[in-house]
Amino acid sequence: MPRGLSIRRRLALHVLLTGGVMLALSLVFVFSQQHTDRAERLIFDHELAPGTALREVERRLLSVQAQLQAVLLGATPPSAMHEILVREGAQLRSGWEAFRRDHRNWLHDARETQLIATLEAHLPALWDFLARAGETCRTDDRAALARLVGSDWSGLQPTLFGNLRELATTQDRHIDLALQDLQQSRQHSAILVGSLLAAGMVLLGGFALGLQRYVTRRIAAIEHALDEMAAGTATVAMSRRPGETEMSRIADAIGRTAAQLGESHEAIAILLRRQHTIFESLAEGVYGVDADGRIMFANPAALAMLGYAEHEVLGSSAHELFHHHHADGRPYPLEECPIAATRRTGCVSRRVGEVFFRKDGNAFPVEYTSAPLRTADESPGCVVVLHDITERIEQDRLLRETVAELRDTNMRLGEAQGQLVQAEKLAGLGQLAAGVAHEINNPIAFIQSDIGAFEKYLQDLFTLIDGYEALIAGRSDASLRDAAARLRKKADLDFVRDDLRTLAAESRDGLRRVARIVADLKDFSRVDEDGELAETDLVQGLESTLNVMHATIAEKADVVRDCAPLPAVRCQAGQIHQVIVNLLLNAVHAIESRGTITVSTRQRGDEVCVEIRDTGRGMDEQERARMFDPFFTTKPVGKGTGLGLSVSYSIVQRHNGRFEVDSAPGQGTTVRVWLPVGGPACTMA
Repeated sequence: MPRGLSIRRRLALHVLLTGGVMLALSLVFVFSQQHTDRAERLIFDHELAPGTALREVERRLLSVQAQLQAVLLGATPPSAMHEILVREGAQLRSGWEAFRRDHRNWLHDARETQLIATLEAHLPALWDFLARAGETCRTDDRAALARLVGSDWSGLQPTLFGNLRELATTQDRHIDLALQDLQQSRQHSAILVGSLLAAGMVLLGGFALGLQRYVTRRIAAIEHALDEMAAGTATVAMSRRPGETEMSRIADAIGRTAAQLGESHEAIAILLRRQHTIFESLAEGVYGVDADGRIMFANPAALAMLGYAEHEVLGSSAHELFHHHHADGRPYPLEECPIAATRRTGCVSRRVGEVFFRKDGNAFPVEYTSAPLRTADESPGCVVVLHDITERIEQDRLLRETVAELRDTNMRLGEAQGQLVQAEKLAGLGQLAAGVAHEINNPIAFIQSDIGAFEKYLQDLFTLIDGYEALIAGRSDASLRDAAARLRKKADLDFVRDDLRTLAAESRDGLRRVARIVADLKDFSRVDEDGELAETDLVQGLESTLNVMHATIAEKADVVRDCAPLPAVRCQAGQIHQVIVNLLLNAVHAIESRGTITVSTRQRGDEVCVEIRDTGRGMDEQERARMFDPFFTTKPVGKGTGLGLSVSYSIVQRHNGRFEVDSAPGQGTTVRVWLPVGGPACTMA
């Protein structure tokens, strides 16, 4: 190896030499592979594929011969042979064309060329024979087919089969020769590649050994210089030859490094002092544990939180010392501890609300984060940063209590607002009902009086007509009697008499119904009266409500009444009436198409019950639990306020009553209102 070369130049020379050897090996390998590929393509394209086509032609000829023999022996009808001969003839043509297309006489075998020419000369006779044989089979002429086979086929058969077999044998011989040539080519390529590879390995090995000795000597010189620098030698000398620029740069770098080490040591000392000051000044508690969970260090904030001195915790197990139990007193297994998990897995973990224990045994809640202490290749332990959150938890508790109080206040305000809205609506409705009832009462009174006079006048009129008819009937003038009879018949007096009586009776019945509705409206209008408790007939009030709401209910449901007599109940009639209205409206809205609403009353002990049952869609468990919440509704947006049942619930509670609800999806809903007969314990404002 040339002397005076630098390491870079020696490496570059080694790379060039290696590249040259690899290039030569690649070229030889590519050349041999191309030669092998050409030989393989020659075998497949010019020998195997044509040979396969030739054997297919021979097989088709044998098939034609066998089919003809079957026809002559009577095993196959001639009519079925026509299509077979056409198909076999087409296959023979395509097989021979495939052979001629793929065949190459690469050995220039004269005998092979002669055999192909002989077969080409006899093929027209074969095609003519197949055509005539097919025509004979189509006409079902067995005798003509036998003559054709005996004459033409007997002459063609020896030539065709003999030449085909000899040509196939020639193809097999050519394949063997091509395979031998391919084997020889592969052997030559292997020998050449192996020789080049051995020569290259010897050359590269010698060069590498020389480079190794050179680099080893230079590394030893560098190690000696570094040892001198570590020993404190001010000037470090390294031997080097001319042209070895790397060694010159290394020597200069070592000198500069020796000068900088002193400065770095001082900077590191300053940095360590700053880090120690920061660590000691942190308000958060910080401590570190090794791979076994023993405490390696702890800052003053952590020691103050835990109540220990530094010498009492160093080397002790942190988990056993102050993290051994849960907040509820359960033991805290080490395998479940997140700090231990950080030591095992190297993952950061954060926890809020766990407790640490002070030296005096008192627990305090903490928020802590454990992170791994990493070195270059392992995680020997972890560092824990903790914060006492006792004050934060107390603030959170006060905040939750304040929020709960605000939520309760908002709920009461919502209920009060809903009650005011409902009261205003019912008050307006009561005033309207009272006004309507007052305005209707007067016309009804004089209509009832007029109906009575009308019936009396009708009776007098019919009596007068009967008297006239009797007088006319007693006269001897036949023309007068006939004229009176025609007038009676024309006026249909008997029908008019009966119909007028019916109309008068129906009118009187209608007036009675209007009077009853007016009376119900007057009862309904009492919702705006002052909130005094009074003895109330709930059955009558329920009947009045049903009458007033008849039009609303009749659109979607039939009403079934099952009302048992009830004692007078001390309550605010208007508010209880409001509850019944809300329940009936909800029952109507729950029915989607057509259904039934059953209203019943009963008494049990000192309580009475008003039950309203519908056949609507029903409610699931979640809806049933929230049905009395303010502003909760199952109706579409804009169709309900969600205050009706909330207000009803408040009214019943103020009466010392209660609700019972039975409901399931698809099975309807039953709501029972229980009220004490004696009323609430105290007078309500």
